[in-house]
Amino acid sequence: MKKIVTVVIIAALVLAAFITLSTQSVKAASPEATVVSYSWYTAPSNTVLASEAGDFIVVGEIENVGSNIIGNVTVTGIAFSSNGTELATTTTQAFVYDMLPGQKAPFYLDFTAASSITDRLSWVSSVSSVTVTVTSVTNTKARQYAGLEIPNPGGSTPYIPSNDTYYIDGTIVNNGTQVAQDPWVVATYYNSKGTVVGLNFTDYLTSSLAPGDALRFFASPADDTSQLTSEIASYSILIDTKTSTLSNSSSSQPTYSPTASPSKSTTQLPILLIVIVVVVIVVVIAALMLLRKRQKIPPPPPPPPPPSTP
Repeated sequence: MKKIVTVVIIAALVLAAFITLSTQSVKAASPEATVVSYSWYTAPSNTVLASEAGDFIVVGEIENVGSNIIGNVTVTGIAFSSNGTELATTTTQAFVYDMLPGQKAPFYLDFTAASSITDRLSWVSSVSSVTVTVTSVTNTKARQYAGLEIPNPGGSTPYIPSNDTYYIDGTIVNNGTQVAQDPWVVATYYNSKGTVVGLNFTDYLTSSLAPGDALRFFASPADDTSQLTSEIASYSILIDTKTSTLSNSSSSQPTYSPTASPSKSTTQLPILLIVIVVVVIVVVIAALMLLRKRQKIPPPPPPPPPPSTP
């Protein structure tokens, strides 16, 4: 029995050490991030983010309301009918790498045919309500490079060409001291009530942007239609780059929130999985030791005398 207790204690210490040495921690349903607003629509034929036209799309925005820098913000959406029946569910990650307290970032939930048990999209017209929650975040010490700025955000002129597409024409300047690697931007579009109605992200604008240099960008909603264009009343631009630093403080905040492409989202091994693996190993070892002990017919020999002190 003492050997079993020893094994359990050692396993617990190893697990505690692993958690302590880890630079990141995953929190489920964390109050550190919350959903600010969202809306939904059916993906049009010109969609570039949805799996296919006809998918049920929810676009929205989350905010870091905690005191830590967070990343890997997972968002889950559930669509319901008018009688409260769950029609479909899906999960995504917000467009953000490392998110400072107070920062916001958009998300794009794509409810495909596979999101429902019917494996069809016939339920889309029956959607009456949608719930969206932040289901997990990752605390991190990383901080995105804050040297990239848009000198005059109000001067980033939106214009509507003849094809009724909403465009933003803007400029990014590197006012910092580092070379910004692979800078790009995410645009979030709002209606007159401040609710998110669309979003999109650019490709990498350049491989590197030296301090003092500037570049031009264009942004347009991913699923733009003439109806969406008519709803847009304002927008925000978020800048991101691979250049990052480590910081023990999260009190300062750059002008714009860093964001991440969904195709570049990273995954973290959940602490719960580690706990389960360790517990299983401990149980197996304990069971084997008990079985071995029971199979021994004669009692164990007495321990040898302690060595004499020199």
